[in-house]
This record gives sequence, structure tokens and C-alpha cells, in this order.
Amino acid sequence: MSDNPSRILFGQLFEANREKVYRFAYKLTDDRLRAQEVTQQCFIKLWENIHKVQAGQDVFPLLFVFVKHIVIDETRKLYRERKSLAHISSSGHSPEDQTLLHKEFREQIQKLIEKMPEQRRNIYLLSRDKGKSYKEIADQLSLSPATVRNHLNLALQYIRKEMMAHYDM
Repeated sequence: MSDNPSRILFGQLFEANREKVYRFAYKLTDDRLRAQEVTQQCFIKLWENIHKVQAGQDVFPLLFVFVKHIVIDETRKLYRERKSLAHISSSGHSPEDQTLLHKEFREQIQKLIEKMPEQRRNIYLLSRDKGKSYKEIADQLSLSPATVRNHLNLALQYIRKEMMAHYDM
């Protein structure tokens, strides 16, 4: 399997571009941890599209676009989350009420996590509670990083949809 042409090409592209991608992601985010996560997501996206890449092709322009879109998407998600939290905090609730709301919010999320299919739940918990990267989760569960990413995206979409419906956001 290690002599797979796609895997070899990906390894070469990863080694040749990893630092440039990280520096660009860091420049956009000004956060080392977030830049590492964006870099990882960028290369997962490259792996998913490796069939479109030719040997010898300069892929940095493609990686540049991937990084830019990932950062924009994450920024939008963060903005929406902050806006939702600001809405909850500005709704005139006392600190005690906010603590109760926060507790209810966490309990609701926990119920949703328990309803997820087992593999999706495990991936979500390893990512969010244990702070593991896609690669670490993939290695631990014998899955591809792309599968881990897909399950995590589905889990987050499910939680968002259910929470929005529950809190009429």
C-alpha cells in the first residue's frame, strides 16, 4: 500500500508544502493551534482531491485557496456562535439564570451526543472532549482522516440543527 502512486504523490506534496501552508494559515489566524488545525484540514482536502493533481504540478495555489476557504468558514461559524451566545446573554437573564441556561444547554448537547450512532459519537467525543486531531482519531479507530472529518462534520451539523430548533435561534 505504501507504493500507491497517490500516496507517494501526497507524501511529496505534504513535505514540500506543509510549512508554507502552516505559515499562511498562521498569518490569517494569528493562532498557532488554529493554524495547525487549518493546515491539517487543508491536507485532508488535498488527499480527497489527490486524483485531480498531476505529478510535478505546483499545488500551492490550490492549497492557498483551501486554506482561505477553511479560515473563512471557521470564522463564519465562530461569528454565528458568538452571536448566539450574545443573544442569550443579552436577553436580560440574571447570572443565576445564565448558569441554569448554560447547564440546560450542556445537558441538551449531552442528550444529542447519546443519540448519535456509536462511531460518530466516539469520534465527536475524542475530538471535542479529548482534543485529539483527525489523524490521531483515525489512527486510534483504524479509519481514514477523511472519514473522521466527515463523521465530525455530520455530528456538528446534527447538534447545530437540533440546538437551533430547541432554542428557536
